[in-house]
Amino acid sequence: MEHESQFGPLRGLRVLETATGVAGPYAGRLLAMLGATVAKVEPAGGDPARRLSADGRAQRDPSPVFVHLNAGKRLLSPDAAAVPELLEWADVVLSDRVRREFGPWELRAGLADPPLLVSVTAWGVDAGSAGEPSDEMLVQAASGLLAATCHEDGGPDRFPGWQTQYLAGTYAAAAALAGRPGGHAETTWRAAAASAVESQAAAALYAATSANAADPEEERRQAGFQTRTFPSGVFRCADGFVVPGTVRGEDWNRQCLLYDRGDLLRDERFGWARRWANRELLRGELAGWYAGRTRREVFDAGLAAGWSVGKVLDAADALDDPHLAAREFLGTVRGASAGRAIVRPWRDPAAPAPRSVRLSEPAEDNGWFRSGATRGRSPRLPDPRRLRVLELTWAWAGPLAGRLLGALGADVVRVESGRHPDGWRTRFRFAETGAPLPEGADPHEYTWDAAAQFNSVNRNKRAVSLDLSAPDGNRVFRDLVDAADVLVVNMNHRVLEDRGVAAHVRARVAEGLVLVTMPALGSSGPHRAMPGFGMLTEAMGGFAARYGPPSAGAEVSPTYYPDAVAGAHAAVAVLSGLAARTATGRGREIDLSQQETLWLQFGEGIVLASREGRPPRRIGNSEPDVPAGVLATADGYVAYVGGAADPRWAEKRDGAAVVEALRRKGFRAERMRTVRELFENGELHWAERVRHPVTGERGYLGIPVGMDGKGLATVRPAPCYDQHTDEVLTEWLGTPAEELAALRAAEAIGTVPRQPYRVRKTRRAS
Repeated sequence: MEHESQFGPLRGLRVLETATGVAGPYAGRLLAMLGATVAKVEPAGGDPARRLSADGRAQRDPSPVFVHLNAGKRLLSPDAAAVPELLEWADVVLSDRVRREFGPWELRAGLADPPLLVSVTAWGVDAGSAGEPSDEMLVQAASGLLAATCHEDGGPDRFPGWQTQYLAGTYAAAAALAGRPGGHAETTWRAAAASAVESQAAAALYAATSANAADPEEERRQAGFQTRTFPSGVFRCADGFVVPGTVRGEDWNRQCLLYDRGDLLRDERFGWARRWANRELLRGELAGWYAGRTRREVFDAGLAAGWSVGKVLDAADALDDPHLAAREFLGTVRGASAGRAIVRPWRDPAAPAPRSVRLSEPAEDNGWFRSGATRGRSPRLPDPRRLRVLELTWAWAGPLAGRLLGALGADVVRVESGRHPDGWRTRFRFAETGAPLPEGADPHEYTWDAAAQFNSVNRNKRAVSLDLSAPDGNRVFRDLVDAADVLVVNMNHRVLEDRGVAAHVRARVAEGLVLVTMPALGSSGPHRAMPGFGMLTEAMGGFAARYGPPSAGAEVSPTYYPDAVAGAHAAVAVLSGLAARTATGRGREIDLSQQETLWLQFGEGIVLASREGRPPRRIGNSEPDVPAGVLATADGYVAYVGGAADPRWAEKRDGAAVVEALRRKGFRAERMRTVRELFENGELHWAERVRHPVTGERGYLGIPVGMDGKGLATVRPAPCYDQHTDEVLTEWLGTPAEELAALRAAEAIGTVPRQPYRVRKTRRAS
């Protein structure tokens, strides 16, 4: 049987998967799609995911969940070969056992060259149990994720599917590529769940460690410019739902032109400062325009006008979506199942997408292993401490990939210009930072170095201030590209062409550069020009169609979750590209779509829709195969699994008492916690304190990966504007001091955002 991934960047990597369920198998599926040979040893009776329903309704066997997670792998029975023989074959073992249940797969005793062990569990390798797929809502409650979904006018909403498990699987795949041969890497669903809401957690932890920690406004001030924007959320249209984006300053102007409602621009009720408070009035003004148009008409109008808007797509829509089709995202399933499935995680010209993927029958590949499995170690990644990574990124998704690479030891340098600051740098007056005033600073002046979100996602990096629109700045950027091993770009698909550097960058790919571009809808395809943000990606990536209570038509979350998903996948993309370079000497051009990385975590829906003619139904705050729910208590909420519970019984009791009572009855239950509560109680074991030159020592979430018993700690705080320009240009390029001075004089380097006019005017007057 020919394997599907003959040309993937991980060709030659051998992975032994003993994990069942969702998290570990998703790590294996990612690696298999990238060319690794993944041999899955199923337990007697098969992986329980074979019977796991996508939405609680009856479905054909094997389940769509199992098909999505295990197509493209070799399926073995436990007696296919002796354990030592399997371990000697493998480079990586994917396990979901806790330490007290470790067996020969994990102990790897007596091997001269043992494989890397990657453990992925719900609560940690030293916990009492590894967890099972129906623990999903419990993990969301215990991690801070569920609390992050609470709207101002409502309770929590469970993230649909198995998002904490999928995201943990992504981090497990990264650990499989970055871990030390013979070592032990670990990730947990719970830590991955907290990382999914880092944009909100950053503000909470910043406030908790601020000198103004008792001020309730401290966290709100740090919430970021993307909160309380409108029009946003879901709007009903003629054939479904759309999600308008109003993140950039120009979005509202462009919308009003499309609405033919110039009067709204002049209406003081709908100015930036008052629009959120008057959002329901404005929704009423706009409802008719949306209701009279189809999703396609609204989307096409936005695409033509440069306004960001997303169609809410369910899994059935994805099967016929022209953009996904042009990007060859889906293929047919053959072998032990039928229908269609995702066949590749991102586009890579060096690894053409397969048109189909095969699901083996149980134990079908026993003979393959006994007679034809290749032995011997595969090439490993270069030492991350010798890697140079250049970032042209903003917001969350792109910077997250760089932060993980920096934690592994890479020298990560972000490129920014004072003329176009990253929106996540959110300006603050020095007096508002909750930190001592820097020497010589005016408390009324602004700083762009004190935003919790930026300082969270940009740790482990240096920064250069470089203006690519200036000829000398453009030259310096090209020189930096020549010195780099990796370039990560998550701006729009035109940015390299618009700056006149695309040809130079692609020439460097042929010489060894790993290039990852990651716009919302990718760098190719008919819809690539659509600007995208978290809520829009939730619409286009299958999330909004499954999120919220069963009675809802569609909903989006307040978390910008797709950024967390795309950033973690981008780290895997970089690591896989570096592995390919080690093997071939050539670079890699990776076209990653944030829409598609979200669909990867809802892929069971695509199998279900193609095989049985319907998308998954929305299940709200429940689990698909077992009774579950969320109870309102006197002091919050409790998630439970295992039976039916009377909400009236819980509403006058505190959460701790409700959890205790439910557990006595045999339920599994967890109180809904906030990230700040976990941090202040010392339970956020994957958090850390980092000292920043402007904000002082603050709390931050750590990366949800451990290596050999230690977390991936922050090696440096987020950079201040222009902090490392001279340093990096000297180290990377050998630029002499006199040239640095000339570049600064020409404003090719060293620009910083200007103080607002009113501040400059006050300064001149004094």
